[in-house]
Amino acid sequence: MKSREKSEPAPFSAVRVVVNYLVAAGPVGSGTWRWRFTTTLALIGPGSVPLALVLLFSQDQVLRYDYEIGWGAIPAMATAAAVVLARFRPVEAWLLVMGSLVAVMFGADFIGWQPWPLTSPNLFALMVVLFALARDRRPWAGVIAWSSYFLAGAAAIWLSNARLVTIVSDPVSNPTPTPASDSLTLGALLGALAFLIGFTVRISRQGRLRVAEEERVAESERHQRRLLEERTRIARELHDIVAHHMSVITVQSSTAEYRLADLGEEAKAEFRSISDQARESLAEMRRLLGVLRSEDEAGAREPQPGPEALHGLAEAVQRAGTPVELRVGQLPEELPETVALTVFRVVQEALSNVVRHAPGAVVEADVAAADGQVTVTVVNGPPLERLASHRSARPAGSPASDPHGSGLGLVGMRERVSLDGGTLETGPTADGGFRVRAVLPIEDRSSAEES
Repeated sequence: MKSREKSEPAPFSAVRVVVNYLVAAGPVGSGTWRWRFTTTLALIGPGSVPLALVLLFSQDQVLRYDYEIGWGAIPAMATAAAVVLARFRPVEAWLLVMGSLVAVMFGADFIGWQPWPLTSPNLFALMVVLFALARDRRPWAGVIAWSSYFLAGAAAIWLSNARLVTIVSDPVSNPTPTPASDSLTLGALLGALAFLIGFTVRISRQGRLRVAEEERVAESERHQRRLLEERTRIARELHDIVAHHMSVITVQSSTAEYRLADLGEEAKAEFRSISDQARESLAEMRRLLGVLRSEDEAGAREPQPGPEALHGLAEAVQRAGTPVELRVGQLPEELPETVALTVFRVVQEALSNVVRHAPGAVVEADVAAADGQVTVTVVNGPPLERLASHRSARPAGSPASDPHGSGLGLVGMRERVSLDGGTLETGPTADGGFRVRAVLPIEDRSSAEES
């Protein structure tokens, strides 16, 4: 929809904005088309210029010819302006409605069969303004407005009964001794109904806003939780790598005095101290791992995979129905274990995302080393439209995505790559696919991590 609006010529956009100001179908100035039931209601709601024009002409005719008010154009304009102003400033619109009511109360001479002092156009304006007050302002504002109308109506009835206001009516068509009672009672009932409808709309709107805010907060919390879970998983995997090196240090330092001849007592004591500290560090790491590792975690003690496991991963994804073309170049023999693990995890998460979000798309995965860094590139084409056929063709019991994936996608990739001092680039391709490219340094890694 956004791209369609951007491609429309400027005159059409200007027409949308003009229509949006004339009919209150959306936010002021947004210019959006909303031909729905709410748009139809907006034709008779706050801010509707067509309704205001109808009330302007009808009120002017009624006041000048039926009520014999020569200056009836002034309260007619106030009635029409109240409808338009109710969209922006409902309190000021209410003052205009009351001003028109008072003008009819003291300016009318002969009403014939017409209601007094609340005319039919003023009744519509009254309902629109009360609706706007209940919808856009606090409830007490609408209650005060309705109460002020009720008091004005009671004052009109008292003035009519006390003969302080002389109203000449047709005894045949309007035999009511107090002509104000019927019209004011009808206005009070319909005004209360409009207020309740507006208050219901306000509650519904606030509920939707509250739900949207809670969803936004929940999504933020879910993202933070996924990030922490991925960092915890990375910490568990790094433990195995660090524990391996610490174990080698422990064994070498413990056996140094037996393997190396002509060692002095000071050197032997130094090796014993290194061995004791290494064992102590291993014990602390095991306790830390016990906190990080969940009880139901499967395969947590298996050796961590590297580039050598990529071919098996590609074959598993191909069996799931996603064609994979894997190319692994010549990698250094002394590839750091953290980098090797990151290479495998980046390819694994990229393939898992393809299986989940673009099933059946052709995938090209390249792993190469050059200029002291390892480059991992995974590019998939657009997803196939025959998703249902892929699901039906999948063997019974086979998973919908790679069972080894963490399900954290780009979050996990970015965390792992940044841990190794590398960079990660992700984004859609021109043909509707997706591209993941990670660059991991393998030489001078200390300076890369500091940067």
